[in-house]
Amino acid sequence: MYLRAVVRQFGVAAHCVGLEQYSAVSPTDGNIAVRMRLAAINPSDLITISGAYPTRTSLPFIPGFEGVGCINGSTRVLPLGSAGAWQQIKHSDPAWCFPVPEWLSDEQAATSYVNPMTAWLLLTEAVKLPAGAKLIINAANSAIGRMLLKMTNRLQLDAVAMVRSTQAAESVESSSVLIMTNADDRRAVQALQTAGGVDAVLDCIGGNNAITLASALKPGGKFISYGLLSGETIPKAFWLTRPDIDFSYFHLRQWIHHASQLQISEKLQDVFALIRDGVAATRIAAVFPLAGIADALHFYQQPRPEGKVLIRI
Repeated sequence: MYLRAVVRQFGVAAHCVGLEQYSAVSPTDGNIAVRMRLAAINPSDLITISGAYPTRTSLPFIPGFEGVGCINGSTRVLPLGSAGAWQQIKHSDPAWCFPVPEWLSDEQAATSYVNPMTAWLLLTEAVKLPAGAKLIINAANSAIGRMLLKMTNRLQLDAVAMVRSTQAAESVESSSVLIMTNADDRRAVQALQTAGGVDAVLDCIGGNNAITLASALKPGGKFISYGLLSGETIPKAFWLTRPDIDFSYFHLRQWIHHASQLQISEKLQDVFALIRDGVAATRIAAVFPLAGIADALHFYQQPRPEGKVLIRI
């Protein structure tokens, strides 16, 4: 018998994720069996479990969008394209199983998709700025914010790290750090306006924060929204205030499902190299066994050390 985490009703993850045993069956529809080794807990997992996407999530389901496993007993792969990483055996389309380099650790492989791919695609596909261009990255002290800063340095972009406190500013490795304590704090963006403005904004907060940041954009500048950490959508006043800007949303899921397998593979190779070089490496906060998924979710949702929480399958 094998073990899996199952959601049978939407709600708070710590209360809705249960453990079940199941028997292994032969894959169908051309799928292959992936023996999972490690999986990550991400905000996107908890949002899905909450019921935020009921039209594309049918109950019951097995969570987990990110993880690494083995096929044929030895070949490590990332089984992408669907949820289901929080179980010992995942049936996956072989076209969506991407090989992992031998030198990459299980921990880094299991966290090589959601944050590193999102960050790299934001810079190389969504914004695509020339060397020397200036952009704002908010929540710069977050895991993905730190990756974006290192990647902008690799791409020779001039990044402004935006954070909310002096303590957060001290934890950011950047030559240009500005503090914006709340959505109405315009001091930081006024300094940028005076200096000529920025070419782009990468925003993961949303809400009225977006309006303030947009005021720092040059005419026709790019504004890319890739998250809503504030829990608030971008208000209609945003577009009334700056109708000239080039606005777009970016979602990893949408890019992945519109890209070819070759394009995905090439971007993954870029990401693997960035992890090797320390640009996109992920800090690991804790590792829990699958049998301890409840403890892992409680730990994830409490104040905790920086880094990803992993599930050893």
